[in-house]
Amino acid sequence: MKTILATAVAIATLGVAAGAAMAQPYGGGGRQPSAILYDQPNFQGRQTTIYGLATNLPRDWNDKALSARFQGRWRICEDSDFGGRCQDVNGDVPDLNRLGMAERITSLQGYAGGGGGGGGGYRPPGGGDSWRPGGSWNGPGQYRPYEGVRSVFFPYPTMDGYDIAAGSSSANAFCRSQGLGSSAYYDSSQRAQQAIDGEGRYTGPSSVLRDLVCRRY
Repeated sequence: MKTILATAVAIATLGVAAGAAMAQPYGGGGRQPSAILYDQPNFQGRQTTIYGLATNLPRDWNDKALSARFQGRWRICEDSDFGGRCQDVNGDVPDLNRLGMAERITSLQGYAGGGGGGGGGYRPPGGGDSWRPGGSWNGPGQYRPYEGVRSVFFPYPTMDGYDIAAGSSSANAFCRSQGLGSSAYYDSSQRAQQAIDGEGRYTGPSSVLRDLVCRRY
């Protein structure tokens, strides 16, 4: 581990010497998925738009939605904080009864990198990994990754333009999405107002990954 960390520090030092100082935060350029909920079938009646996630819908929308339009992939759940029975959905759903979720949605959570499009389709929970293999690191220009003999150093790992919530599972998921092995080290001292976890779900304010070292095997 000491050898890996020493390599990471040395690479980071070279990166600073070769380019601009790593000082300015990156706001993220990814597009949040959105969900429009309607209190009547066929996209009629009152409506409200949710961006990213809602851990507990306000009282006037809790258990009220009868139809919805989903841009990107979403998980809709019966209870707050994504508890109870959940369904993964995308596209237009003119009647939530067909999913057994009419007047039952209390929380919902979008996934980064999820496909949009119509058709009202849905996936059962656990229906696939939303982090695409070989996905771009998407950091600012001065934060490009540096390759070592036995590891790769990512000063500013992101996915789909969003920061990644700190944690070993998220670090490992990012490394494997790059075709690498597990993570060897990461820093978690910085925070962001919104991030995604190892499954691509939006998490809200969180400590985020920085200076991530991925093993090559």
